[in-house]
Amino acid sequence: LQPYVKPKIKNPLEDPLISMSHDRREKELKNDKNSRMLSGVTGALVHKELDLKRLETDIKALTDGVREYGDQIKLLEQDKQMLMKRIATNQEWVDVYSSSIGPFEAKYEESKATVKSCYNFAKSKYKESLQKLIDDFGFHPTFKRWFDEF
Repeated sequence: LQPYVKPKIKNPLEDPLISMSHDRREKELKNDKNSRMLSGVTGALVHKELDLKRLETDIKALTDGVREYGDQIKLLEQDKQMLMKRIATNQEWVDVYSSSIGPFEAKYEESKATVKSCYNFAKSKYKESLQKLIDDFGFHPTFKRWFDEF
């Protein structure tokens, strides 16, 4: 009989089946790591592409806005030119009116002043004559009747 001998533990690296299993596991981990890295890069690329599309859309909208403002400015410039022509035409009319109507207007103001002075004179004479009626004949304006002759 032989004495009891403790069985030897195999070195796993020496066993071809275990070694292949380890190699396969290392390759899977490496592939997963590369896959995650590529996924991150791909995600960054997709994110940048989306940013680029959004910026292109914004640029297009701004370009359309600039074009629209340019069109509005052209319309307003045309309106301004039309109004300037109307102002020139109206100014010519005002000049002709002032030169032809101006003397008549001065004469009218003079006539108004003459009428006012005549009216003031007549008003003072009426007041004097009314006072004469009161003093000489005892006339009382409050009690004047419609059939009185003076």
